[in-house]
Amino acid sequence: MGLFTKEELRRYGEKFLCGLYGQTGGNLDRSANSMDIYVKSISTGAYERPLYGYQATQAILSELRDQGLVQTWNLDQEVRLTSTGLDKCREICR
Repeated sequence: MGLFTKEELRRYGEKFLCGLYGQTGGNLDRSANSMDIYVKSISTGAYERPLYGYQATQAILSELRDQGLVQTWNLDQEVRLTSTGLDKCREICR
């Protein structure tokens, strides 16, 4: 079994997307640091348990990449929305 259930992964993925959307202003050419988004959007305690925060971020990014919602590079440290991800954010982020 993975780090999260499917439902948790969906919920955290949406929070992550909305955090990314907020940090980049919905600009497809802007990127953000994935751990910063995780800490600010999902778990402020990630700095207390950095290995768990890293693993959680990786699980979320993997799911979002598989759905075509984000692109990552720099060992997944940098992340940006795809056009599909931007459309999703416009649906779910308030």
